[in-house]
Amino acid sequence: MSDHLPQELLAGILSRLPVKSILICRCVSKTWYSLITNPSFIDHHLKKTAARNSGLLFFSYSTRELVWPFKENVRYLLYPDESFPANPVEELDCLFKDLKRSVNIVGSCNGVICLSYNVYGRYTDGAALWNPSVRKIVKIPCPNVTFTSHGFYKQSLGFGFDSATDDYKLVRIVYLPDSNFNFHKIPPLVEIYTLRSRGWRKVHNDLKYVITDFSTSAFLNGTCHWVATNPPNGPDVCYAIVSFSLGKEVFGKMEVQDCLVKKYHFIDVAVSDGSLLLVAITKLTEEGCFSVWMMKEYGVPGSWTNLFNISHLEGIRRLVAFRQSGDVLLANIAGELVFYDPKTEEFSYTQILGIASSFYLDTLAESLVLLDEANEFAEEEASEDDDSNGVSKEHSFSPDGVDKDLQKNSKGNKNVNSLTILNEANEILEEVASSSNSQTVIDEANEEA
Repeated sequence: MSDHLPQELLAGILSRLPVKSILICRCVSKTWYSLITNPSFIDHHLKKTAARNSGLLFFSYSTRELVWPFKENVRYLLYPDESFPANPVEELDCLFKDLKRSVNIVGSCNGVICLSYNVYGRYTDGAALWNPSVRKIVKIPCPNVTFTSHGFYKQSLGFGFDSATDDYKLVRIVYLPDSNFNFHKIPPLVEIYTLRSRGWRKVHNDLKYVITDFSTSAFLNGTCHWVATNPPNGPDVCYAIVSFSLGKEVFGKMEVQDCLVKKYHFIDVAVSDGSLLLVAITKLTEEGCFSVWMMKEYGVPGSWTNLFNISHLEGIRRLVAFRQSGDVLLANIAGELVFYDPKTEEFSYTQILGIASSFYLDTLAESLVLLDEANEFAEEEASEDDDSNGVSKEHSFSPDGVDKDLQKNSKGNKNVNSLTILNEANEILEEVASSSNSQTVIDEANEEA
């Protein structure tokens, strides 16, 4: 039946399927494999599913061993939205999971998660793009500015999607110590990695602010945001939100309200429900306060609105995420993940302990992005750990990027029966078509077959 479907109709039906079903359909034939791994189909599927909630949450956190070399153990878990933090449906493997690395999540977009990492705290300048839905990871090459080329430096990262070019970009801002933050003589070094080019390039910039230590990146409206201050050799400290447009590749800034600048010791930026947030925390004193503000109108400084304050602090260190229930997920100074209800001002504890800065929670947007890429993992990196456990074991790839497991399947591998796969794919197509206008065409194709 499937061979008699017009290519356009087949693509239209497949684009409505969930990722798991599409991955099964790859094994039907070379034609189907070529169609599904085509970048145009991947983009089409993403547009179809962009507004559809998968109902799954991606949750990650790290714990640190108490003996040298203080290795960090990272866990990546999938949860049903309604049951978090109980009963995960799956624990994901990642190629960095069992290696001696400190791994951070820069951000996520369209189901693609950007990871940055180092080994034993050394400057390895490493990063990768990972799509857990299709089990694909793309290693980002070493940037132009490294510890080897420039010595010690301070850096900030931002990740997002440029809809104008349909490209995923990682921006890197580097401050060199010998500049003494004199930007007139030595401006910050800014470079961008794009998935399409698979390389880094330097970007001219007029940035006059220093992104604060430990400031996270928030991606919204095609733009990365950080909290920054004026250079330390300048006048009184002045906070601002520094933005970088991934499309225009230029910097901008938004003022932070004076009441926040004067009162709070640390300010960070976040995103919730399509709005920009400021998260402010004072020094850890009895009078401390944890406060969250939302920008009601993007780009309008006067639209900042206070959402809630936690006056008794409870050792809260950072905002992790907002839940659909209205609860707020926070991390305290002891490294415990806690729920907070702004309406009742009550706390509840998850019993999950980890490094406070490592907690990450987001809705998993199932997509096929990176499906047309081959998994990349350098042998010398795998050798850092004797077992070399990770995603690289899940699939093997030939130099031309063809999935060897798929090749085995097509040759009648005993673990996969080709007829079973074809029947399952046909059942999937007919199930989808039963609720669409395509049923008549499929019936005609079946009769013709």
